[in-house]
Amino acid sequence: MPPTPLRTSLSLLLLAGCDPDQALNTAEPSVVVEPATVDFGEVVLGMYGEIGAVVRNDGLGTLTISGAELESGSSSDFTLISWPESLKAHEEGLLVMQYTPDIEGEDWGTVNLSTNEPDKPLFPVGVTGLGVKPCIDIDPELLWFGTVAPGESVTKTFDVRAGCTGTLSIGSAVYPGNEIEAYTATFPEDWAEPYTVRTGFAFEVSVTFAPPDTNEWSGELWFNSNDPDDPVSAVTLRGNTVDDPTENVAPIVEILDPNVGEYFLDNQLVTLTAAVFDEDEAVTNLVCSWSANGSKLSSADATPSAEGTIAGASQLPFGDVDISLRCFDSEGVMGEDSVRVQVWKADEPLEYVISGGDTEFDYFMVDDDVNMAVNGVTFFDDNNDTSDNHGPVHFNAKAGEVLHIVAVDQNPTEGLVEPMVLHWGTGKSQALNEEICLSSDPANDCFDGTYAGPWPNVLMDEEYVISIP
Repeated sequence: MPPTPLRTSLSLLLLAGCDPDQALNTAEPSVVVEPATVDFGEVVLGMYGEIGAVVRNDGLGTLTISGAELESGSSSDFTLISWPESLKAHEEGLLVMQYTPDIEGEDWGTVNLSTNEPDKPLFPVGVTGLGVKPCIDIDPELLWFGTVAPGESVTKTFDVRAGCTGTLSIGSAVYPGNEIEAYTATFPEDWAEPYTVRTGFAFEVSVTFAPPDTNEWSGELWFNSNDPDDPVSAVTLRGNTVDDPTENVAPIVEILDPNVGEYFLDNQLVTLTAAVFDEDEAVTNLVCSWSANGSKLSSADATPSAEGTIAGASQLPFGDVDISLRCFDSEGVMGEDSVRVQVWKADEPLEYVISGGDTEFDYFMVDDDVNMAVNGVTFFDDNNDTSDNHGPVHFNAKAGEVLHIVAVDQNPTEGLVEPMVLHWGTGKSQALNEEICLSSDPANDCFDGTYAGPWPNVLMDEEYVISIP
């Protein structure tokens, strides 16, 4: 009988003086990664996703992966966690990656595996992800059912809408506590937790109030969602309250701090203070919430004290920010106040103003010329050899940089530099200089017998480290 192919191969190897095990060891590996592109899908800002791609050796030789790194130009939001360093023939392992988006939008990248496969020493694996920031919008946030007798019922509805970006996921809808027996909520027919809603879409929830007695019934329906700014939002329920909301006076709300026009940094914890008053009921009954540009500041305390004071704190988003405080009384009537402030990025230059007084709008006089620079770069230069009353001077700089001011008296007989103040926003300032007034004229109020030229001469040459904010 002729030898089988396997026996023939082994016979030839033995005749040639070769070890068959050595021949197998020198066979080439073949790397395969599935999927070829790892897609994290939507990941909410502040959260992270972790995925393992299958790495398989389809060759006969041992596959060695000596390293893995993100290719230049890839998003830094991707992180390599682990990968198999060695895989025998037909063995599998996991390439584990993490995605932590810091801004909304799509991210791309390529992971290069350093392998011992001759044809593919750098094996590329694509990676993509989408950073999203879903938000939940409930309207209205308070349902008032009026007065309902035992045995009767009233049903009202509210809408839950998905806004911002990404898919809104509602993990649960719960009544906190056990005092909610007078209320029954009805959700959509396909309701299942978690319940997902695409951006721009909404669903309706109906709530039926059927009190067992004539007592006042108050409660809340909570929604736990993937909204990073408002993970727990609530609908307030009020029934069998005494007052008629049609005759109710809205709460008075006044924001005391911050003031209109103030500046803040985006990494700064901003104090939020307000005073509230309600002539119809105790202020502790009010349901209040802070918001910035329409988004609820869930980290800011909005609970009124018995004296009507609300004190909270929160970081604010970058840009022009409208801070609002809304307060609902027990019958759903709202009072509101708002202020606009400006928030700067902490790592970028800020806008400063040099003026002649306590506000950023005051003028200041220099007789004759003045030059202003930051870190040696001039941003204001008056060199017309005459006295001028200067309006506020605006410039950009960073805290800690050096402001240099030089004032020169070009002509006899008076040299004058009025006080200057550095401002950042409306609430923060840094005094720069006291008034300089010298004259060689005995009739002048600033006469100084030692001031006798020569002209031009330097009246002021000062450097200041910017210490605000």
